[in-house]
Amino acid sequence: FDKDRAVAMRFVAAACVLRSAVFGIDALSRHDAKGIAGNIVPAIATTNAIVAGVQMLEVFKILGAQVSDKTDEEKGKEMGQGCRYTYCLRDRTRRGNYLQPTSLPAPDPKCFVCRGARVELAIDTSTWTLDEFIHKVLKKRLGFNAPTIMVGDDIVHEEGEGADTDAYGINGPKKLLALPCGGIKDGTAVRIEDFTQDLEVDMLVCHREDWDEEEEPDGFLLGGAKSVR
Repeated sequence: FDKDRAVAMRFVAAACVLRSAVFGIDALSRHDAKGIAGNIVPAIATTNAIVAGVQMLEVFKILGAQVSDKTDEEKGKEMGQGCRYTYCLRDRTRRGNYLQPTSLPAPDPKCFVCRGARVELAIDTSTWTLDEFIHKVLKKRLGFNAPTIMVGDDIVHEEGEGADTDAYGINGPKKLLALPCGGIKDGTAVRIEDFTQDLEVDMLVCHREDWDEEEEPDGFLLGGAKSVR
């Protein structure tokens, strides 16, 4: 975008008038719109530079902890105490600062990503299909974007860039119990990977047939708040 280019500026001014009409805002002249639009790019570049600089300061703290002779536990504690989450504010604080650093929050014991532990899942493996498991459990509940599912050393489902979706698509309508590699049944350990988020989770599946539709309407239960058994 070049504010000095007539065609570009006419388009921006017209869009500005239309948006103002939609939200009941007083319309600006082309001259006023040009002044505002011309300041957007420098403002974004300046903010990005500030944020990038703050990020690099935190990277130096992490790298400094890694090269020390301390134990892994001591390194983690040092990084947790030394690193900061910094807000870039629009308005200055009482002290006149635009950057507001805060301590990092502690890991959530109920978060499977934070704790790095195995997730337990109770589900009826004889009635649930692989497609239902992917969309309702992995994507909707656990937040996976493009999961790859492995049973043992074998892949039963794959998504993402370069994935062979045709080869594994036939497994979608199959019941979990009827999947290749022995299927997913009571006691099966499943590994789920999502390379778009750099995420790996080990899941222990527990077969369960009886469900209370009022208290457990989802038809599955993830371990954490209560036992899956």
